[in-house]
Amino acid sequence: MIRRYLPEIDTLRAIAVTLVVLFHAYPGLVPTGFLGVDIFFVISGYVISRAYLFPILERRTTLADFYSARFRRLAPALFLTVMLTALAGFVLLKPIDLAIFGQSLLLQPFYLQNFNFWLGGDALTPPLANPLLNTWNLAVEEQFYLFLAGLCLLTAARRHLFWPLLVGASALSFLFYLVFGTMGVSPRSAFFLLPGRLWQLGLGVLVFCLVRKLREAAQPPRPLLSVLAVSAIIIVPLVPGDPGPLAVTVKTLAACLATACALALFELDRDHYAVLRLRAIRYVGKISYALYLWHWPLLALAVAVQGRLLNPVEATLALIVAGLLASLTYHLVEMPIRMRRMIRNRRILLRSFLLASGAVLATAMAILFTSGAFR
Repeated sequence: MIRRYLPEIDTLRAIAVTLVVLFHAYPGLVPTGFLGVDIFFVISGYVISRAYLFPILERRTTLADFYSARFRRLAPALFLTVMLTALAGFVLLKPIDLAIFGQSLLLQPFYLQNFNFWLGGDALTPPLANPLLNTWNLAVEEQFYLFLAGLCLLTAARRHLFWPLLVGASALSFLFYLVFGTMGVSPRSAFFLLPGRLWQLGLGVLVFCLVRKLREAAQPPRPLLSVLAVSAIIIVPLVPGDPGPLAVTVKTLAACLATACALALFELDRDHYAVLRLRAIRYVGKISYALYLWHWPLLALAVAVQGRLLNPVEATLALIVAGLLASLTYHLVEMPIRMRRMIRNRRILLRSFLLASGAVLATAMAILFTSGAFR
């Protein structure tokens, strides 16, 4: 039987967000901490499949229900962060940087900002110019939702084709990643665009499909294997070595496979060592989305104010503030809307989304029409 909530998944989220945050704040400390994003994508694919995909395929729920739930989960915190970052940007950013910021701001409501960063950004630089650069992966994830919806509609009359098509798309995506990323044809394309990331999200979906088939079989407890898989997720990004594309590809593949194994073990086994369920770590996992949203704008704006990279003390202060804002966002915005204590009606949810989108677009247009000189 599939359990409704797996606390260990929050542990994985905590590890992933910690890797990303440490990489951005202290690049020399965790030089491949960006692998946290790859880990997030595998987790997202698994969770989406676990909560929504099979009910849709079995016609127990609808795509409208899926998108409504996703908007409740992701959009409120995103729009809050984007608007407050825009207000801070008006005050703190120079016109040239504000104009760059405005371009990505314009695409936020459409979840197309990854294309803006693909054309003009560098995947691995410190946060110097654009406080919204970290939102690229949210656009990729939303585009993956559209891909899944299209696949569901395309195979509505022939459900048996869904899985071969998903496997084929994931294999092509991995090939795209190897050619454009590992072989250096276009590393930005492999980093910022869905074709280079679909295999990671697809891996999460396919692992749950496998787990679903195995869950009824009698399985011996494997708590030690779970700890080893989680340990591998932590260790792989910390292992020093050649920073070249082949080494990064090997680490990426290892981190993604370790994440997939950990997720499968969490689902198949009922008992795990307590270290995988520590309340403090799980809490970081619960606020991981908001923490991911807040940490980058704070670091970027602090760099803009200082005119240089932050020293460790300044970076630490920025992360403390990010943690506080993430906690407040989780308790006061994310959970009330997600649990329908606020905005219970789907129609009101849509109107709220359109209103927030209009505010973001108006702000972006004001910045762009004045070339960033608007105050």
